[in-house]
Amino acid sequence: MASRIHFGAFTLLMLIPAPLAAQLPWQSSPIVEGRGAPSVTLPRADAAIEIDAVLDEPVWGEAVRLGGFWQYEPVDGIPAEDSTEVLAWYSADAVHFAVIAHDRDPSSIRATRADRDQIGGEDHVVLFLDTFDDRRRAFFFGVNPRGVQTDGVRTEGGVGAGNLFGGVSDDSPDYLWQSAGRVTDSGWIAEIRIPFESLILPSNEPQRWSFQVLREVQRTGHTYSWTDARRASASFLLQAGALEGIVGIERGVTLEAQPFVTAGLDRFRDEATGDFGGDGFDPDVGVNLHAGFGAHSLDLTVNPDFSQVEADAAQIRSNERFALFFPEKRPFFLEGIELFATPNQLVYTRRIVDPDVGAKMTGKVGPLGYAVISAIDNGLDAAPEAFFNIARLRTDFGTNSLAGIVFTDRSEFELFSDDGLASVPLRYNRVLAGDVRHVFRELYFIEAQYARSWTGDADGPRGGELWELTYDRTGRFWGFNYSIVGVSDEFDADAGFINRGDFVSLGAFNRFRWYGDPGELMETLTMFFGPTRLWDYEGDDGFFGGGIGDPIEGNESLGIQARLRGGWQIDVAPARGFNVFDPADFAGIEIDDGTGATIAYTPLDEVSGFGSNFGISTPVFQKFDADFGFGFAEGAIFAEGAEGRGYGFGAELDLRPTSWLRVDASIDFERIERTRDGSEFARALIPRLQTEVQPTRALFFRLIGEWTDESRAALVDAREGRPLLFDGMPVPAFEGRNLRLDVLASYEPTPGTVAFLGYGTSFGEGDDFAFRERELIRREDGFFLKLAYRWRR
Repeated sequence: MASRIHFGAFTLLMLIPAPLAAQLPWQSSPIVEGRGAPSVTLPRADAAIEIDAVLDEPVWGEAVRLGGFWQYEPVDGIPAEDSTEVLAWYSADAVHFAVIAHDRDPSSIRATRADRDQIGGEDHVVLFLDTFDDRRRAFFFGVNPRGVQTDGVRTEGGVGAGNLFGGVSDDSPDYLWQSAGRVTDSGWIAEIRIPFESLILPSNEPQRWSFQVLREVQRTGHTYSWTDARRASASFLLQAGALEGIVGIERGVTLEAQPFVTAGLDRFRDEATGDFGGDGFDPDVGVNLHAGFGAHSLDLTVNPDFSQVEADAAQIRSNERFALFFPEKRPFFLEGIELFATPNQLVYTRRIVDPDVGAKMTGKVGPLGYAVISAIDNGLDAAPEAFFNIARLRTDFGTNSLAGIVFTDRSEFELFSDDGLASVPLRYNRVLAGDVRHVFRELYFIEAQYARSWTGDADGPRGGELWELTYDRTGRFWGFNYSIVGVSDEFDADAGFINRGDFVSLGAFNRFRWYGDPGELMETLTMFFGPTRLWDYEGDDGFFGGGIGDPIEGNESLGIQARLRGGWQIDVAPARGFNVFDPADFAGIEIDDGTGATIAYTPLDEVSGFGSNFGISTPVFQKFDADFGFGFAEGAIFAEGAEGRGYGFGAELDLRPTSWLRVDASIDFERIERTRDGSEFARALIPRLQTEVQPTRALFFRLIGEWTDESRAALVDAREGRPLLFDGMPVPAFEGRNLRLDVLASYEPTPGTVAFLGYGTSFGEGDDFAFRERELIRREDGFFLKLAYRWRR
């Protein structure tokens, strides 16, 4: 390797002018190291350059040069093994960056011509710009060695469904900016230009921005940061450096318009004749409007296009009691969505299903941030119209703390009563909540929330409450997260995602981490352990009943995670759990008493058992990476109030055979059997294959094939296996098999200017799946077309 590099340098000296071969403009600048989170004056230069990742323009000699990176993961606080340099300067209308990423083995660099926001498994660098310097929210802009972009918002203290700890990075928003990248003999180089009109900026000058850089090297599995940021901290952004002295920039008012045309054709099989029928193509026209003025933005949409070009991946739900969470993907909601984050997800914009019009305004004044959404929603088929109004107000205080309130209102109406003169309210739901997150002594935070709901419908008015208290320590060797959450039986959040009510839960999780020396086989070993307990909210044995009664659910769990040299990871998670059945949950279900008469069914009192999960993840090799997991457990069969045992496995293989082709194959399987006799209660198998072809950064083709094979036995009682009867009839077995195919062709030269052409079809949906003459039976299909143009001034 060394001789080849030397020969390449000799050839370069022979072919190009001596001054350029000797030194590029930026190479004589002093390096500002990130230790101690320094503040750096960002130089200004009025120059127009080409974004080509060459860096031969003289203006790069005026840029500030940042280096001296540190390892952030898996072991923080030690110098980075591969050096990284970042150059930065700004002009009147944009800020410019260049990344020089040195690599000891350039032949191992992972980089494809990936789709936007899909570079997480590749070598890449991410820049974090906190333009308000409040250390709570930052824009991020990332590139891989081919210049492919990812962008979004990092929020400290923001949480969503399924998150335990605060702090999320959301790559859903797409901004307009330019980038280029190329692989070199010593690593790779990227060049970035971010227009000021793509940022939200304060009005004061001179401006000071918090600034951080992360670099991921897939060959080693290491992440480096510019400043010596530590994992032992309640805030990542609090440990950033700063760029200051920014003056005389051109902001003005940014206006955007995105007119679009969509058309769809949905066809369904007539079971009687076998023919396909539909209503023909259904064209639609709409427009999205955006105005940005300083730290504020206003978005309007008329007849919005809320279609999705990718269906949600199927999830196994054989033994689920509660709703499953699916993330928001629709563009109108994504920008500024982090401002609606609260400790419990009281704002879930997917509740707005099919609006006619919508408006959104977000902004910040000093420490005060706000976000408002209003929409008129058509909802699902045959559902009444609903008016949504959602408002969030929050303020910064202290070094990294915040407090806020949120109000949501969803009201259903029939637009006209029987006399045709007035609208008729059918249901209303309003929620008012307050929350606070106080960070102290760098490692700790306390988070609290209280919410109250008011609901009115045909059953009359009612109200409920939700509350939470969390105490967290994020230490290097030892950390914990202790929380208590309560949701009363009559608490409703029609604009949020609260998938369970009438409970109080207590969790006490602890974490210990051991760090290996550099070069050791085991880089880190982490253990998570602790119990959880869950009570009814009220009632005789409830948390707020006649004294705290016995819990109805709980577990003790231990998670062991070993991070090995080169990026291998092994996870083992044994646990013991229990569930107490409530007979009220089985009201209306009967069994035959053996004489022909029926009696009310009583489930088992309680079930408990042991289980464990095992997983292994490979490093991100240049051509592939893979994950495999297996688990087994003893526990409850909720539909029958019985005891069961089950096992399942999942595997995923991500292939990158060329720079323009990616294949993602996955499979999930689960089987549950009854402990009483070993009979099968439920089974699910979901293999999925996704193939992506990307000839250029703008042109993209995708094919998704997903097979779903699910079955569930007829319900029987937990003791003798007699059929369970509902309204006098047995609850029958279910078997469904379905093959779903989705094809998409996409051309997107810039975010928001797109042409989509898609086709989706479904085979064998429902119980009557069959092969006929070796052909699957097609049940439905549809075509989708979208043309949109994003104009900016």
